Amino acid sequence: MTPRPQKTRNDNNNNDDDDDNNDDDNDVVSHIYLIRHGDRWDYANPSSWIELAKRTKNLVTDPSLSPLGHVQATETSVALLQDITSQTPKKKATTRILSSPYLRVIQTSVPTANALGLPICIEEGLSEAMITPGKLPSPSERFAYFPQIDTDYESILRVKATPGFHCEKTGYPCEAFAGKYVKRMEVMAKLLEEKYHGQTVVCFSHAASIALVAALLRCDLEGMKFAPCGIYHLVRKKGVDKWELVTDGSTNAPHVSENSETTYPWGFRERHFQEGTDNNNARHGSSEGIDLQYFVEDKKNANSCRL
Repeated sequence: MTPRPQKTRNDNNNNDDDDDNNDDDNDVVSHIYLIRHGDRWDYANPSSWIELAKRTKNLVTDPSLSPLGHVQATETSVALLQDITSQTPKKKATTRILSSPYLRVIQTSVPTANALGLPICIEEGLSEAMITPGKLPSPSERFAYFPQIDTDYESILRVKATPGFHCEKTGYPCEAFAGKYVKRMEVMAKLLEEKYHGQTVVCFSHAASIALVAALLRCDLEGMKFAPCGIYHLVRKKGVDKWELVTDGSTNAPHVSENSETTYPWGFRERHFQEGTDNNNARHGSSEGIDLQYFVEDKKNANSCRL
């Protein structure tokens, strides 16, 4: 049996603790699960991907999962199904599965959608950093390959290109990284809180979406990591304004049997926010006061999201 994701609190088997857990469950009004996509095809096949993608007129920034990535996605769906059904009372069943519009993320979400019997809602707000708006296939265009997609769903957040910024791999106008992306996650956090208050939402996204976790917890980005198919689980209880971190997605060890060296745990660094260039890549953030502690309300007493 695939083990459940690692918890931040100790699990005990005595009856008193079981009663306490039931009381806690009854008080929980909101659950947010955030999962990163699995192992990438392009990272596993760097010598051929870009050339073949361009030759076939496909977007080089929209690769599929590797064979390993598909295995990881299936393993993750087993862990999620077990965790969701144990953490969430039956009367508060999962309401939505949201997925970034990128192919590798949709593929990662499919096994979970099948396991839970829920459609996949393509949410632009969960898109990859440096997204090139308008260049990805639409949900309707994806539907023939992924009939789990709800083509009637409308994204709660639309992303715009930042004037003067272009994707290094495609040359198309893109959203500035990392500043504009981090601010997008700030908005996305508020929208998720409002729209899915008292419900459970399972979000599939990218490594940089650890910024969404930091936005919800109002904590420091420094040292945070997101493993391939890692699972972050946050809860907010009745009468409590703050979110609690239950499961840490910095590792996938509890539920993924194998990883590659090419798709690895990723996290933000200060250089991602420094203006100018980094390895010929334009960066953004410091001019607008955006840095690793952007979400921290009291920077002198910054909290860490690490366990």
